[in-house]
Amino acid sequence: MTKQKALMLSIFRSDFCHGKHRTADEILAYAKDLMPGISRATVYNNLKELAKEGIIRRISGDDGADLYDSDTALHGHLICSVCKGVRDVGAPRLFEDLKRISGEDIEAYELKLRYVCESCRHQNLN
Repeated sequence: MTKQKALMLSIFRSDFCHGKHRTADEILAYAKDLMPGISRATVYNNLKELAKEGIIRRISGDDGADLYDSDTALHGHLICSVCKGVRDVGAPRLFEDLKRISGEDIEAYELKLRYVCESCRHQNLN
């Protein structure tokens, strides 16, 4: 394993990523603080590889910026339409329901639910 990939793994195991959904640029900035010589291409390539290996999850972003999640358990995401904040949402039976309904052996799913978060709702009331 390269030093750069080991760094990426340590970032995803740190408080910086735990319970959060980070963009590649946020991860790049954090990585540069820890390893100033690391390049954008190296970070992006390692993110792609870690997602392909199932070590992290890539969440396709509607605005072009993908997000990365250290939680690889099957779950969905609540995405605020206003502030673009992301929260995890558990759907424990959804996977089995999708398999049953489709009649197919589904391997994975990506669930993104749009809503307006409480903070944004509160700001819109004022």
